[in-house]
Amino acid sequence: MKLLKLFVFSLLVTALVSCRKAEFMPQPEGQVVPHTDLTLTLKEALDASPYTLFKAAWKRGGMDSILKTKGNKVPFTLLVPTDAAFTAGGLTLEVINKTSPALLDSILLYHTLLANISLEDMQGRKENLKSKTLLPNVNLQVSAAVYGATVYDPYYYLQYLKLTDGELFINGKTAGKSVPVQAKDGTLWPIDQILHKPTKTILQALRDDGRFKMYLELNERNDALFTELTYGIKPHDFTTNLIPDYNNTVAFTSVFAIPDDVFHAAGYQTVDDVMALNDRNPLPTVDFDTYSVIGGLATDTLIGYHRWGKMFAYYDPNYGGGQEAANNFYSNDLTNAVLSGFTLVNSGYNGTYPPYLMPFDFEKSNGATTIKVIGSNRPAAKILESDINTIMGPIHVVDHFMVPRDFRF
Repeated sequence: MKLLKLFVFSLLVTALVSCRKAEFMPQPEGQVVPHTDLTLTLKEALDASPYTLFKAAWKRGGMDSILKTKGNKVPFTLLVPTDAAFTAGGLTLEVINKTSPALLDSILLYHTLLANISLEDMQGRKENLKSKTLLPNVNLQVSAAVYGATVYDPYYYLQYLKLTDGELFINGKTAGKSVPVQAKDGTLWPIDQILHKPTKTILQALRDDGRFKMYLELNERNDALFTELTYGIKPHDFTTNLIPDYNNTVAFTSVFAIPDDVFHAAGYQTVDDVMALNDRNPLPTVDFDTYSVIGGLATDTLIGYHRWGKMFAYYDPNYGGGQEAANNFYSNDLTNAVLSGFTLVNSGYNGTYPPYLMPFDFEKSNGATTIKVIGSNRPAAKILESDINTIMGPIHVVDHFMVPRDFRF
């Protein structure tokens, strides 16, 4: 009898070990991970995973202590680069062992999300899922998510995730097709690239790039001319939301940047050539009875839609305009299914202003995203380079001006 009990016990142990081994084995591509009777913790899933370089960085840093300060009931998602991704990014075991624990923690915190994002959470979503990382920028802040609030939240770096045909995209770029491991307190998503936090504002990235000199100069001159003609009655500042404001508050936005080649192809060799467009129409004036601006600049019409056309939203000379929505859309959200009818500027605090809605029609052509102002008879702009990530959101480089119907170059 004693031998029989020992035999049965051995079978049970073997079965348990086999089950746990299967739980940690990489899942075949496309296989759904079971989510029932989860006893595995996220840390146990990481320890049993084959991602040795991520684990080496974790062990050398202080991630266990950092996560413990969040409490034992807070779920997390780990975006775990494979060993091949670490090596391709220059983070070999030798480099990891020479890197300061603080820097390693910074890298890992950027790969750790303050939420449990499971496979089921991602399946069937049309739009990206915004996810807050555990990595803050102590020099920046964001407005609280309450209309009209005068308080601020700390700035945390974000990741935008979407699952398309079994492929995970992060911030618009592919991150592989590995199936996640579900734990009782979070999810481990293997990815095939190291994620790099953005370090520049949109304005700094545009200036440093070197391809957008005419676009930047034209905006500066538009600002100066419009302000001079209208005595500053209506705000006209290209840098708004492209840099933190006076108290280091960040707004989330994106830009369709125009390279110099596009100006040259349209016949504009200098910014003076472009500014000459303003000679064909009366310049803006001020109605001092209503303190409103009459008319606009042709050069604003030429490039205004590259900032989503929000400068054309309703503006009350006494009370201003509605509140702008975040529009830091990555390339895989640039579809009519996601953005048609999206409210870029709302009706204001009292709901009395006409809202400003998405002005674009999006299509796919030979794998590239194209954008056209709704109703325009001008060629659609094609995105040449997408998802240049910044602190505010992405820059998309386009090959045409995005202008309304019958605009004359």
